[in-house]
Amino acid sequence: MNSNGLLYRIKSYLELSKLKIMFPVSLTGFTGYFIFDPDISVNIILVSTGILFLGISASVLNQIQESDLDSKMKRTQNRPLPSGMIKTKHALFYFFCVLFAGTLLVYSAGNLKAALIGLITIFWYNCIYTYAKRFTAFAVVPGALTGALPPLIGWVAAGGGVWDKPIIFLEFLFFTGQIPHFWLLILKYGDEYAKAGMPSLTNILSRSQIRRLTFTWVVTTVFAALFLCYFEIIQTGLIVGILLIASLFLVWQFSKLIKNSAENNNLRQYSIFLDSYFLLVLVLLITDRIIV
Repeated sequence: MNSNGLLYRIKSYLELSKLKIMFPVSLTGFTGYFIFDPDISVNIILVSTGILFLGISASVLNQIQESDLDSKMKRTQNRPLPSGMIKTKHALFYFFCVLFAGTLLVYSAGNLKAALIGLITIFWYNCIYTYAKRFTAFAVVPGALTGALPPLIGWVAAGGGVWDKPIIFLEFLFFTGQIPHFWLLILKYGDEYAKAGMPSLTNILSRSQIRRLTFTWVVTTVFAALFLCYFEIIQTGLIVGILLIASLFLVWQFSKLIKNSAENNNLRQYSIFLDSYFLLVLVLLITDRIIV
């Protein structure tokens, strides 16, 4: 294989891995670990890397499972599997490799309980949520649980308990935040989902109703973030103030989603606002833990 062919193959596997999504997932695991044990050690790096690999494995398996649907949608038809850039058997081998590596890292640098939570997360995402999407337009609600578990993996790997109050509220924040993000996706690509034969919320609710529903979940997400301050998970006054200002800004921006009938081309900015808000919350949590 020449150098161009090798680079093309690497690029295909990086695309299959969805690193732009999986790095933030890994960061939530890092945050869960760090707020329990605020020390930059080899273990926290290994656990975070393990969570990254577990996230990649879930993404790869999901694309194997949905390659038939991806081939029917313009948004996804150029992905590595439906386009033929990577063969299914090679993707399956890659899945097992990263699954094994991720489980091993979380287990060896963390503990068995954290590794089991990681495997449960993959099971829930690939065996429950992925198939539920074929039968109900509301699959994202139970599916959002998978976005809440990576910080729990980090917390437990650091020695925390599954039912500890700080991690419960952090999980709730990431659970609620997954849902409006998906509703934004449906507003833009709902018709493609319907054409591919999948249940779409656009066939049940009007776009105006979906926008209001999205706004409601964003407000719920903001309240979940503010719970972190109310229950003193975030304690530093300045950081509380920054979070409050950011929360008000997010609600203000999303209120425009209701007031203005946003065109599809403008919906991307709302996803950016939401992603940026979550990144800020993670940074504030880490900073607060350093200060305290």
